[in-house]
Amino acid sequence: QNMALYKSAEEVLTQVTTYKSSVKKSLFASKFKNPKQLAALVMETLKYKVILEEILEQTKLLKQSKGVSHNLALFLLYDFLIGKGIQCGGKLKKFVSSRKSMLNSAFARMKIRKKVAKNEDLIETKHPLLPKYLRVNTLTTTFKKMVVALEKDGYSQVDINENEIELKQFSVDPDISNLLVFNPKTDLHAHQLYKNGSLIFQDKASCLSAFVLDPAPHTHVIDACAAPGNKTSHLAAIMNNTGKLFAVDRDRDRVKIMERQLQKANVQNCEIINSDFMKLNPTDPKFQKVECILVDPSCSGSGIVSRDLENQKDTNAERVVYSTCSIHQEENEDVVKSALKQNPFFKLLEVMPAWTNRGIKMVNYETQKCIRCDPAVNCTNGFFVALFLHNTVSQ
Repeated sequence: QNMALYKSAEEVLTQVTTYKSSVKKSLFASKFKNPKQLAALVMETLKYKVILEEILEQTKLLKQSKGVSHNLALFLLYDFLIGKGIQCGGKLKKFVSSRKSMLNSAFARMKIRKKVAKNEDLIETKHPLLPKYLRVNTLTTTFKKMVVALEKDGYSQVDINENEIELKQFSVDPDISNLLVFNPKTDLHAHQLYKNGSLIFQDKASCLSAFVLDPAPHTHVIDACAAPGNKTSHLAAIMNNTGKLFAVDRDRDRVKIMERQLQKANVQNCEIINSDFMKLNPTDPKFQKVECILVDPSCSGSGIVSRDLENQKDTNAERVVYSTCSIHQEENEDVVKSALKQNPFFKLLEVMPAWTNRGIKMVNYETQKCIRCDPAVNCTNGFFVALFLHNTVSQ
């Protein structure tokens, strides 16, 4: 029963972190026999998630174990360090109890460093509110017209740091074209500019994938895990609605959302394919002109990116972007290393050389050519971007 508690909690968190469902819906859909017990474990663990992830990172706990996922480890750590103690026996209890001293020491050091005595005071240790980012949709308007429209509506353009922007102010992002930065409390959901598709809510980190891929006009492009469609509409805007864009996603419900989003954004060069990208035939004649591919999986892409590079060995594909909303090395640099190992006909190209937050360096793999985003450092959500280039293409 209690082993099932942790496994059920793991399933709920996986649904949430891969954007397949909300916490509430996932808990409701779970078949675990004691829903109150499950909800309590999930909700309490989520409160301490940032702290628990720091401890996982510091202790390298997952490197020393097999069969325990990142999400499952969070629940075990919560119960061991903060909750009622591990509520099962067997290998899950051993996973924690055999490392008891190391975990207790890491937790104690963290409390000293953060100057708190009580566990609940750790919850206050949060990143500051992130700015609101809105992308100007150049498929329906121009950047200049958008600035004029906002100024008419009482907004003033400022040239200051992201975290200093006040209400009714906006700045122009220094890194990504056509991206505006607003105060965290700005709400434009009811504004006509959002309703008519001229402004699109999209975090700066999420804009990096299409920005880095940077397909030229008239290119053929695949967006491999496309729904709900923000990156797809960004690609279409960069391509100025020319060429051909294949938006692939296996989730039917998310595809329906994407159809509405792309229509609202005036995307006209896109064919939506409701399918698993891994099952597409790379030699299908309609993909023969594809030069650029964006792979942004909603969960670990260890299999998908290696398979994709393998499939593109003898095709026209030249550039592949792999991006994740993860901060974990096993889903980022480790995946890149594995993909390069298996596919020596691709190499890494340096992403945004002026960006200071680089990938974790790995011997022989130049993963510092990738970039990372961190809320505390970059005022964005956590993110990672790698750019692969086929060896036959000159930089």
